[in-house]
Amino acid sequence: MTIESGFFGLPARPDTTGQPIRLSNFSWPYHSYNVGAFQIEPTFNGNPGDPSTIGNVGRNSLRAPGFVQWDFSGMKNFPLTEKAKLQFRGDLFNILNHPNFGNPNMGICNAFGAASGSTPASCTVDPNFGQIGQTIADEDSSQVGTGTARQIQLALEVIF
Repeated sequence: MTIESGFFGLPARPDTTGQPIRLSNFSWPYHSYNVGAFQIEPTFNGNPGDPSTIGNVGRNSLRAPGFVQWDFSGMKNFPLTEKAKLQFRGDLFNILNHPNFGNPNMGICNAFGAASGSTPASCTVDPNFGQIGQTIADEDSSQVGTGTARQIQLALEVIF
């Protein structure tokens, strides 16, 4: 992996170990991905993007949970005069109050040591790898709409 891919926290594309990527006790937002399914390329020399040390993990191996949000809106117009009307409107965002979690922590290593001589590369595993720490709304500081908890908005409008 290269720095610009942003797949893991470190500028190194890891190898797969053959273990399943998802844990058997899979549940969002906790412990969804198996740290043991990944390892640093043994010949990694500490040079990010060096083609001889790029591992075999594919793109998008770790994915965030799906996004589900149902919004509802209703309005009623009341005539005031021939050209003016009063409109009452109600909007409900995320009417089912479904939590929409953000992306999992993709930094498999907190720190690593590059291979040198007969010493292989080492990786200090991040204990939060594969966990989700926040919802989508918390990630991008949304106040209304996308990924927030249920919200209700009422409006009264004079249209002329």
